[in-house]
Amino acid sequence: MNNRRRLFWIISIAALFLLAAGYQFLNRSHIDESKEVRTLIRDSVKQRYPDLVHEMQSRYGLKPANGPDSGKEEDSGIKDVILIHGMDDPGKVWMNLSPLLQANGFRVWILSYPNDQPIYESARFFFEEMKRLGGTGRANVSIVAHSMGGLVAREMLSNPELSYGRAALEGRVPTIADLIMVATPNHGSELAQFRILGEFRDQLAGLLSGDYIWLQGILDGAGEAGLDLIPDSPFMKALNSRPHPEGLSMIVIAGVMTPWKENDLERFIDQINNKLPESAHDSVAGVGDVLKSMANGLGDGLVSVDSARLNGIPLHIVQGNHLSIIRNVSKESERVPPALPIIMDFMHFSLSGF
Repeated sequence: MNNRRRLFWIISIAALFLLAAGYQFLNRSHIDESKEVRTLIRDSVKQRYPDLVHEMQSRYGLKPANGPDSGKEEDSGIKDVILIHGMDDPGKVWMNLSPLLQANGFRVWILSYPNDQPIYESARFFFEEMKRLGGTGRANVSIVAHSMGGLVAREMLSNPELSYGRAALEGRVPTIADLIMVATPNHGSELAQFRILGEFRDQLAGLLSGDYIWLQGILDGAGEAGLDLIPDSPFMKALNSRPHPEGLSMIVIAGVMTPWKENDLERFIDQINNKLPESAHDSVAGVGDVLKSMANGLGDGLVSVDSARLNGIPLHIVQGNHLSIIRNVSKESERVPPALPIIMDFMHFSLSGF
């Protein structure tokens, strides 16, 4: 009986691996077709349940972090900062950064959007929200984006169909001064295809809040964003074929989970070379390259350093995982997430005009 049970579990696990492999293969081989099918399903659900769609839409938008009245001021001396979360984020990612920005005199806006829909649709939604903000007297605005939120921002700013730069020149939208991307998969992420845990976390947060809408797992997108995030997907190729948006400062912050920092590895290798003959230096350098590659490849556990990297854009590498680099587990923690000092230094530098 025990042998049969063991055989059953071995076969079951093998079947799951085969299904996952087949699912991944189909996604990679037929990205556009899969996106089209998912969008058709989502649209049919929307048509069937218009009241649920209206209720979901009321939750999305660009809203002041401190409530509806806090965004009405038009003091030109206050710098506006927009925070954009990534895929399947229940809203806690800004628990440390948002109050820190406000305490330093910044006016904070948070964008909520249907984050499982195609990234272009999220960018278009962001663009429409920026049009609304454009009429409130804001001029230069900064964006801080986590994970996929950085791709939403890049898509809005660089897609010629949206022509954000022209709209800014015409005064229809605010001018974007800065874009800070934290843990953004600028070249995609293989793990995005296996987003079921993130989706479960997102839905569970809604259930626990007591403000849950059934079918919201489809109404906020049918997983098309995950297909866009596949490396070398049509979306990723199109986005990375464009030049960077003009007229704004950009930085990328990436995390590494290993205890080795690149500077530490270089110092370690130098110390070893000082103790070994010159004939061994090439071998030591090879070992150092392997260690650096391991650290960069692992990245923050979801996004590798190479995926976060963008040509011509300053890259800051900090230690931590995909979430810990930007927020703590609880509000009671006194730890400073390592991305925060970099963000604040950059924001103050931008604000000073130097």
